[in-house]
Amino acid sequence: MNVLFLLNKSSGRGRAHKKKNYIVSKLSSIFDSVEVIESESREHFMQSAKEACSKYDAIIFAGGDGTFNMIANAISDEPKRPILGVIPTGTVNDAAKIFGVKRSIRQAIKVIENQKVRKFDIGKINDKYFVFAAAVGAYADIPYKTRVDGKYMVGPLAYYFKAIPQFFRKRSLRGTLTFEDGTTSVFETPFLLIMNSAHIGGFNINKDSNSFDGKMDLFWTEPTIFNSLLRYLFTSKKIKHYKFKEVTIKTDIKDNWDIDGEIGPSGDISIKVLPNHLSIFSLK
Repeated sequence: MNVLFLLNKSSGRGRAHKKKNYIVSKLSSIFDSVEVIESESREHFMQSAKEACSKYDAIIFAGGDGTFNMIANAISDEPKRPILGVIPTGTVNDAAKIFGVKRSIRQAIKVIENQKVRKFDIGKINDKYFVFAAAVGAYADIPYKTRVDGKYMVGPLAYYFKAIPQFFRKRSLRGTLTFEDGTTSVFETPFLLIMNSAHIGGFNINKDSNSFDGKMDLFWTEPTIFNSLLRYLFTSKKIKHYKFKEVTIKTDIKDNWDIDGEIGPSGDISIKVLPNHLSIFSLK
């Protein structure tokens, strides 16, 4: 099996870059050939992943949720999509948890070495793709507005510090949801949350999540004090929950959606679940 090891040097305080020689040595003992590319920019990283689709059987990448999102957006339109292998070196790594890959380079390589391949669902939001979560409204812009140097200094706490001002600022978005069967729902909520994972921001808030069933979960709750964040984290029975294959969302705001911690489209959107669209070396 011919493999590309694609390294995002800016992710996770450079953990993977420091361990590059170790990672390459271990991968070389597993696969027939291993080529290494260290990204010089977001554009270089995505172009390298796109070009790899016609050359390699697998892409092993090191980085966090944003890196996973870049990979998904780089290869999802390609006719041939290599098997993925994730070495989670980001700040939170919610996406890697879907596949039982913990924040340990050694353990991540063991998952790759076992070569158990699992196909998984991803979402398409307008013309972009996401792996584990999409959100809009209060708190949604925290991941992509949190400064990189802050994440380097305090890790996930940088996100939580950023959330504090919004915790006390009451706001709502209003609109309609239209699902694939024609069912509609009118909402007023501080924020909408769509999940293809159990975890977001390091919290396990969707324990019944299934990233392999061709559906995703949509949550919202009516406005309350403190923007309803505590309801999502600790009183999940009070929130509205839908499972869907496709949904169109019309809102009265033009905020950008957060997709896997990256900035996404704004305004009205359509989301479609793409079942079994990508493949990955998985523990599960």
